[in-house]
Amino acid sequence: MNYKYIIIYFLLFFSLNNLFSQNTNKKKITNNGFYFLPTQLKYREINFSYEHFIKERISLTISMAYKIPYGTDTLFEPNASGLYAIYEYQYMINKHSNAIYFSISPSFYFDNRNKYFFQPELFNRFYWFDDIHLSYDNEETYRYNSIRSERNNVTGIKLLFGFNNLIKISENLAFNIKLYAGPGFRFKIYQYKNIDYKDINYETGENVYIPYKEENGTFACLSFNLGVKIGLVHLKY
Repeated sequence: MNYKYIIIYFLLFFSLNNLFSQNTNKKKITNNGFYFLPTQLKYREINFSYEHFIKERISLTISMAYKIPYGTDTLFEPNASGLYAIYEYQYMINKHSNAIYFSISPSFYFDNRNKYFFQPELFNRFYWFDDIHLSYDNEETYRYNSIRSERNNVTGIKLLFGFNNLIKISENLAFNIKLYAGPGFRFKIYQYKNIDYKDINYETGENVYIPYKEENGTFACLSFNLGVKIGLVHLKY
C-alpha cells in the first residue's frame, strides 16, 4: 500500500472531524441514506450503498458494485515489487478484470447524534476475464505469458471505525461524508487457465512452452482498509 495515501487520508480524517465537530446542529441521521464511493473510481469500479436505520443507533447497509474492464495492452505490471507484488494482491488493479461486489454491514453508533460508528462488513467480490493474451512478471513470486482466463472469488470481513460529517442542504436533507478505516481479513479461491504458456527457465536460460496449464488454489491475507463515502441522507430532530 502507498503510505502517502494513508497520510493524506488521516490528515483529511482529522481535519473534517475537527471542522464538523464545531457544528452545533442537533439533528441526527435517522433514515435512509444513499451513498457513492468515489475512491473506487481509481479502479474503474462503480460502488453504491444504501443505509437504513433499524433502531435509533443501529443501521444496516447493503453495498453493490461493478468493476469495468478497460485494458487494451498485453502487459500486466504489478503495483509493487518483490514480495509486495504477490499476484493475489493485484486483482483490483488488473485492467482486464471484470468484478462484481456485494456486502452487508450493520453499523453501531456510539453517540446520540449518530456521528461515530463501528461497522463490521461481510463482503464478497468475484473477478473474472476470459481468453486474453496477457503477461505478468515478478521474478520473486510469480509470472506468466499466455492466453489467460481467470476466476477469483474473494470473501472477507472488514472491521471499520468511522464518523459522519453532515452538510445541511435543506431542513430535512443533508450531504453526508463518511470517513472510515480499519483492519480486515480476506480468503481467496482462484483458478487460472493458460493456453500457449511461455516461460524461461532462469537456471538454464531455455525457453519453456506448455500448451495448456491450469492452476487452482487458495490464498488468505490480512488487510487494512481506508474509505470515503459521499451520500444524501434524511435528517430528523
